[in-house]
Amino acid sequence: MQGLVLLDDGRGSFGPMVDLRATFDLRSGLLTTAERIAASARIDPVAAIVPPALAGIVAESRPGLAVNSMPSGDGPWLVVNGRLLQPPSGVGLEPGTAEVDPSDGSLRRAVLGSASLQAFIERRELPDDVRRVERAEPPLATAPWDVFSSAGARLAGDLALAVEAGILAEDSWMRLHGGTVVGDHPVRIHRTAVIDPGVVLDAREGPVVVGDGAHLGVHAVLHGPVAVMTGTRVADHATLKRNTVIGPRCRVGGEVGATVFQGYANKSHDGHLGDSWVGSWVNLGAATVNSNLLNTYGEVPMRLEPDGPRLRSGRQFLGCVLGDHVKTAIGTRIMTGTAIGTGAMIATSTPPPTTVGRFAWLTDAGDRRYRLEKFIELAREVMGRRDAALGPAEEARLRALHAAGEVESGA
Repeated sequence: MQGLVLLDDGRGSFGPMVDLRATFDLRSGLLTTAERIAASARIDPVAAIVPPALAGIVAESRPGLAVNSMPSGDGPWLVVNGRLLQPPSGVGLEPGTAEVDPSDGSLRRAVLGSASLQAFIERRELPDDVRRVERAEPPLATAPWDVFSSAGARLAGDLALAVEAGILAEDSWMRLHGGTVVGDHPVRIHRTAVIDPGVVLDAREGPVVVGDGAHLGVHAVLHGPVAVMTGTRVADHATLKRNTVIGPRCRVGGEVGATVFQGYANKSHDGHLGDSWVGSWVNLGAATVNSNLLNTYGEVPMRLEPDGPRLRSGRQFLGCVLGDHVKTAIGTRIMTGTAIGTGAMIATSTPPPTTVGRFAWLTDAGDRRYRLEKFIELAREVMGRRDAALGPAEEARLRALHAAGEVESGA
């Protein structure tokens, strides 16, 4: 096999979470989906096929990958859809064969030669000479809750894969010091992590993973399955409940449960956040809280775009989806089933609408749009605090999203 080709087919409805990243870069467990695909197949990525609007960002974040172009070599290549959250181990497909979803024909996996891959890149359709095999399980993700609500269930498998693939070194773990462990599931603490006195790691219902450079504050409690990744700081007395994954370089406090942080986000203060998905560079003001259950105990719907359909989630517990660069003021209350678009700023004394558009600027004085240059200036400052930079492709994408919003609103 010449290499792995990661596919974002642009299908599904993931709202603001795919404004600035491909589906395969979504954090769907301890690993991103791309990391899980590569570790499962034991093949390194060499190329990516993504929607044109994301091509620059993917090329910028993954130097060396051929983006929407042919990789070098003669093939064959393994092509895997980034919405396939739990890919099988190995390859298991003959060359010239594609695994497709019977409901809509979406490509799940394929092994393609040069001519077939070139045709697929150009037309986003499989050539007629590729043999198709229908398969529906495990299903392709189609909505945000397909990704974040099951992240905890993938932690144990991801942990084993990460060690096997060398993403996490077997000898990088240390014995617990300064805290208490209960339960029999794996507890993995990186040697460079800091565990303050009184920390409790509850592994009775799932594994607990604490990454390199992470810091668990005094009397913090982590209930597995849970993961705290590289460089993240968990505040004193914080409670991380089951099925929570906190990505790298975050600040987390209060009560957080069944929630995924992509990484590089702040929720430093007290307040409940449950059954939610938090993008990068988000900052939640002190006492920001959310609801994740309707008073009727019924199914929670969610509209991901202001002009989009109201989607049925099939879930009784569903909190919020917060796009990248979202900011909330102190005391913000976020209602059940809320989606807040990329770059929005919420500073209202009443709960914001359950769907907030990109770059909205909401205050008690009314609704406006975030001034673009002010937003870009703040984004650069915020990212610089984490030793990151706003790349040219990402900035161009943010500017395009802002301009698209002005056209839609008639501004």
